[in-house]
Amino acid sequence: MSEPIDTAPKGFLRRFRDLVADLGDCEDVRLESSVRLGDEKVRLPYPLPPLQLVLGGEDGKRLNLLPEATMTADGGATHNGAYLLIDPEHYFEGINGFYRLGPGDSITLGREDALQQDVLRYPRSVAESHLRIKFTDKALVLKDRAPGHGTCLSPLSADSACNRLAEWRRGKLERLTRLLPVPLAPLPREDAMELILEVMKTMEREDRQAMDAEGHCGGLVVVPDELNAFFVGDLHARIDNLLVVLTQNGFLEALEEGTGALVFLGDAVHPDEEGEEERMDSSMLMMDILFLLKLAFPGRVFHLRGNHDSFSEDISKGGVPQGLLWEQALHEARGAKYARAMSDLYDMLPYMALSKGVVACHAGAPSCKVSREMVVNIRQHPKLEFELTHVRLRKPNSPSGYGRGDVKRLRRGLEVDADTAFIVGHTPLSVDDTLWPEAGGIPHHHVVFGAHPAWVGVIAQVGNRLIPLRYPVEPLHSAFNRIAARDR
Repeated sequence: MSEPIDTAPKGFLRRFRDLVADLGDCEDVRLESSVRLGDEKVRLPYPLPPLQLVLGGEDGKRLNLLPEATMTADGGATHNGAYLLIDPEHYFEGINGFYRLGPGDSITLGREDALQQDVLRYPRSVAESHLRIKFTDKALVLKDRAPGHGTCLSPLSADSACNRLAEWRRGKLERLTRLLPVPLAPLPREDAMELILEVMKTMEREDRQAMDAEGHCGGLVVVPDELNAFFVGDLHARIDNLLVVLTQNGFLEALEEGTGALVFLGDAVHPDEEGEEERMDSSMLMMDILFLLKLAFPGRVFHLRGNHDSFSEDISKGGVPQGLLWEQALHEARGAKYARAMSDLYDMLPYMALSKGVVACHAGAPSCKVSREMVVNIRQHPKLEFELTHVRLRKPNSPSGYGRGDVKRLRRGLEVDADTAFIVGHTPLSVDDTLWPEAGGIPHHHVVFGAHPAWVGVIAQVGNRLIPLRYPVEPLHSAFNRIAARDR
């Protein structure tokens, strides 16, 4: 394969190389210093500055390729080596998709990719196959696939690009300091008791969760069509992972503005990190945060029941009886009355959520008959109750569990369309990822797991499409406390 040819003016590339040493050392560059791509490849060596791409002529689509900034424990930011391709016109408003690229990644920009069209909103002036972007170990290589349509490349200034992402994230963390306890730690006993009782009253009043035949909170919650739901899998007491979700994209703004709904797929508690299985203080803090979110955004935050949302002696991890230890820890820290209230709250949790084009539960599709009425009255159907919280995806080496036929029967029983998305948590399919679209080869079946130590996944409704999103885990618990202390 021939070596990519460098066609940009030498002065321009020299300015590119010198522009950004790190995210905190940027200088303004006039946007007149631009390059219009021709028929040959352009190679830009690392480190890359923030870039603007214009596809389809002067009035075409403007995209930004920005160094991804991850927050540090002191509230600062550092470049993690990846780059985000975003639509700057929309990315900072609402919930939006993006593309993360780094060495070894490549993408062809253009209208022929339906998901890309939805995420980046191309006008007709962009070709179906317009621009090829490839990240090698040493450089960014660009090849214009549609020279007649026009592609222009230019550096972005510090004010418009280098600091915007970091400041945007930091602003969300600062807003959370006005919503969550400062410092971020488990609440005192009296405050915790008051909080859980208020949450239970709120759940009883909400009309999103149907009441069962006995007048109690039923097993089904229905998210209104006007809300864009976003789904987060098992967090297992990882506070940093939750804070990442709340400070990324437009999730927090959607909750504040009443345009979005946050659906947790269960298993908020019980650490899964090796050696930490017996520690329950992070589980207390996790529940405190979820309860505060529930009160702050009633009708927009829902927690589905998982198998670990229990005091059962059958719940264990690595041989540690986490269900029993959880109950004991609550008794010791907050008293018997609080532990009973937590048990009662678990019995009030829904087991399934319906949103526009989505069915979600913790574990998977049951092997038994199911209907909406059965889900609402789930405590009359113990097998259904168990399977929605415990069943796992069938694998070649594990013939038990649910499969394509069970998912099809679930959709039919709930009287939803055959292509309705089915989203679950519970079963990570590998140790190196956080979400798996089309899991098990089952169409429109997705698994998202929130307790990965390096990544946290979210499946978000953006308009009429579901978009899988991954975010690097950052030490935001520490950053939250540093920022809160500094602002006092």
